[in-house]
Amino acid sequence: MSIDARQRTLHLLPVLQVDPFDRVAPDAISLSVSVDWHDAPPTLVSGWVICQPYPNRHYFVGGSGDCQLGHFVSLPDGQQAGDVSFHWTVVVPGRPPGHCQVTHRLALAFETGVGRMYSMDVANWWSQSEFASQARSTPELGRNRFSRLTPGGISPTRQARVSESIRQGCRYLDIQECLTLPAITLNDCWTLETYGGDNALSCLEALQ
Repeated sequence: MSIDARQRTLHLLPVLQVDPFDRVAPDAISLSVSVDWHDAPPTLVSGWVICQPYPNRHYFVGGSGDCQLGHFVSLPDGQQAGDVSFHWTVVVPGRPPGHCQVTHRLALAFETGVGRMYSMDVANWWSQSEFASQARSTPELGRNRFSRLTPGGISPTRQARVSESIRQGCRYLDIQECLTLPAITLNDCWTLETYGGDNALSCLEALQ
């Protein structure tokens, strides 16, 4: 994949978390994404590919053949805010009603800064996030913003508005929350230092 560091760019990171007893397979999940500053949804040649790139196999990520960790869309100059929606459809045979649809809407604010990259992967700007502390000096996946199949798993600290209903054999979950993204440089993204230095090596080795 290639990214122009001079172009304002948003890194979309659709993440869905399931519980261990859900037993969901990647091919049981489909995803569509929309952004309100483009008339058409972001397009991927291969379509959205669902994979499990993290050591924790309860997380599913939407990406492409070029990048498993999300997708990149351009941001117009002067764009200071925008809405992103992740629409997940999941088949869960072992749990009634058997089908789930999760709509996760995020109202994003884009801050000014030294870079022109805005990443929805909080690990890329962990030190600037509200989660960073002396006790949590390195990123934690569980502190990220992610979609879930059940409202009970959404931490109150996210201040998300969640509603749930069951209609015609399908569970509908609607999540709405806000997230402010700092402007970072492309060089700040996905480095060993960003992900905790030598501690990140064990995660990389687990993925090999």
